[in-house]
Amino acid sequence: MPTDIYTSSSDRPGAPDPWPDGRPHGSAADDSVVQQVKADAGKLLDDAKDSAQSQLNQKKDVAADELHNVAGALRDAAKRGDDPLLGLTGSAADGLDRLSSALRNKDVGVMMRDMESFARAQPVAFFGLALAAGFLAVRFMKASQT
Repeated sequence: MPTDIYTSSSDRPGAPDPWPDGRPHGSAADDSVVQQVKADAGKLLDDAKDSAQSQLNQKKDVAADELHNVAGALRDAAKRGDDPLLGLTGSAADGLDRLSSALRNKDVGVMMRDMESFARAQPVAFFGLALAAGFLAVRFMKASQT
């Protein structure tokens, strides 16, 4: 029984040559092509990340402007009456203004890291807030359709 160990198919007697042009596997030309492909893929990934970051920043700015507008509308509503609940509306408007300002002044990457840190530190609170935000978003979308 032969105990020969073959390291590749070209080592086996009668096996076809995997490199008909005579280049050995792992040559400098192969390494150069691999490095070029890796560099091109890395550049494409970086370009996609930059584009996504830019679009997210634009959407973030639009959301901050909308929150500021909603806060203004709530503040106007709070000034129109004497109901004690309208005081809460004013407080909500102040909170929305602070949120709008925070959105405007922070980069998306920083906000994502902050959110991730909060989620790791307070997973139950994060889940509860995410659930509440989802319910509010659905209610808002249903209300805007009618």
